Amino acid sequence: MKIAAPHIANLFEYGSYQGINENILRTNLRENELDVCNPKKSVSKVEFLAIYEILANKTKSPNFGLHYGCYLNIKALGFISELSLNASSIEQAVIFLDEYLKSTFPLVTLSVGQNNNVYALELDCSIEDITLKNHILDTVFCFIYRELKLMLNDDFLLKLELPYIEINEYITLLSSEIFRGKKHLIELDSQVLSSEINRKRIKEIELLLPQFIKMLDNKNYKEFSLQIRNMILNMCCPEIPTFGQVSKQFALSDRTIQRKLTEEGQSFRKISDNIKKELSYYLAKGKQIKTQDIAYILGYSEPSAYLHAVKRWEADIEF
Repeated sequence: MKIAAPHIANLFEYGSYQGINENILRTNLRENELDVCNPKKSVSKVEFLAIYEILANKTKSPNFGLHYGCYLNIKALGFISELSLNASSIEQAVIFLDEYLKSTFPLVTLSVGQNNNVYALELDCSIEDITLKNHILDTVFCFIYRELKLMLNDDFLLKLELPYIEINEYITLLSSEIFRGKKHLIELDSQVLSSEINRKRIKEIELLLPQFIKMLDNKNYKEFSLQIRNMILNMCCPEIPTFGQVSKQFALSDRTIQRKLTEEGQSFRKISDNIKKELSYYLAKGKQIKTQDIAYILGYSEPSAYLHAVKRWEADIEF
């Protein structure tokens, strides 16, 4: 079983946020100098799981798969953008998703079920270690859920089921109602099969993705505040995540995160606000998105709140 090398590149990048040196992780690869960014390269199941498990153990989090899946969002946005160019319906998008898993990440299988009322996607994994299996399933579950949510029109609601007793963290990070079930399951009204992909949303993603990537690794921030900023950008979907959602990604208490940011002359609110400001100027300059849509993308409940923020930013510049 072969895993596409870029999946390792994503693990290396996430490991840097957990304080793990890439060279240490590379010792688990048979080819130590492997170009992990090359999609034509691959690693074995054993190599991938060894590195994945190191990160899971390092974080000591029972929700590692969930956290890592949420971090992969910027990659998901890129995949959605590419997928939307080829798919004309959700059903076709799911077919492409299935092919993507089979060709690049065969650790997880995607099964489709359908009756008169429900269109269901079920994820499964053959890994014997139950903890590791659930982490892997959580990661892919997050990836697929976020993709479908962005591609669907607002009329369709996703019903999510997970085989866990404790699901509060999933509800918080995925910002969705989740039910306790027996499997990793995503259900939709079968009418979704006759609906088109939300082109307006896809257009927003295609417009924003290059800017998100450009904004990563801004050298005007110090080391820890840069990590926080980059984590925020990675987790955007495209709405900006909350402090609670971002803090889950670090093995630090909320108070410690706030203290470290203060020591660098920063705060989560300040970093988040700067990101909103940069995105706002970028979107407004392009004049391709309405003010009310910019407000929604940036997480403002009302356009008036967004316009008030713009006035404040402009006043700061003048000052």
